[in-house]
Amino acid sequence: MTDSNSKNSKFERITSRNNPLIVTMAKLDQKKYRDETGLFLIDGVKLYREAKAAGSDVFAVFVREDAADELISSAGGIAKDTRVIIVPDSVMDRITEERFPEGMVSAVRYSDSIKREESAAGFDAKFYSGRRILILDGIQDTGNMGAIMRSARAFGIDTIICGPGCADVYGRRVMRASMGAALRLMCVYIDNLSDVCRKLLHAGRRVFAACPDGDKPCGGNFEPEGGFKPLDCIVIGNEGHGVSDDVLSLCTGRVTVPMSEGQESLNAACAATVILWERYKSELRGI
Repeated sequence: MTDSNSKNSKFERITSRNNPLIVTMAKLDQKKYRDETGLFLIDGVKLYREAKAAGSDVFAVFVREDAADELISSAGGIAKDTRVIIVPDSVMDRITEERFPEGMVSAVRYSDSIKREESAAGFDAKFYSGRRILILDGIQDTGNMGAIMRSARAFGIDTIICGPGCADVYGRRVMRASMGAALRLMCVYIDNLSDVCRKLLHAGRRVFAACPDGDKPCGGNFEPEGGFKPLDCIVIGNEGHGVSDDVLSLCTGRVTVPMSEGQESLNAACAATVILWERYKSELRGI
């Protein structure tokens, strides 16, 4: 049942788990339904605030009825064009996967400023000429993907190029792990990373691959071809297999993170954070 007889007349109320809108929202954990509707879900007050600050188009906010006023106040209010829907715990449980949900779930519309899909054949390196680029080669784990985005945003990256097999930026676990950073980055999904790397190199960009056995160690004496420059691109490879051979063969150099004896590697997100910080130093030095 839906009604508008709540404290604030602009609020709606849904009490049935089988309401068509709730059924649709519950399906958005699946990519095919996200693509069909052009909507994705984010959980909690913080991510709503991040979406609003990033200028995202929020379609609707679902708020738990026993804490609605408090949650809306914590969110800094809801934009006037956004539907506000009050729901009981039983309905909230259907549209969130969190074990201890905060009580606010937002449905946000797809945006080209968050996700673009391009073919490598049509990729124009000039369009991205001034952008700070991170390249992800088959990052499948949603937690790693989100954590990488969080570090990328912190260390000056504004564009992430995702090759085949990468997790979907619109997945709620990616959004949650990124702590909102995914809402402020442009993620470009490409069908062939090798061709994109060739085009970036041809445009004068350098492309460095992160490798456990790389010959250019991060640290005080890190000098890949004179040190990182702000427009250098970095490739982070798949969690299990690393950077694919065809991409690796094209790269300007192979960067590694020195570690204590007996430890062979870091996970993708940790390695990305260290290397991105090393790249960001060039920004701070004003190179």
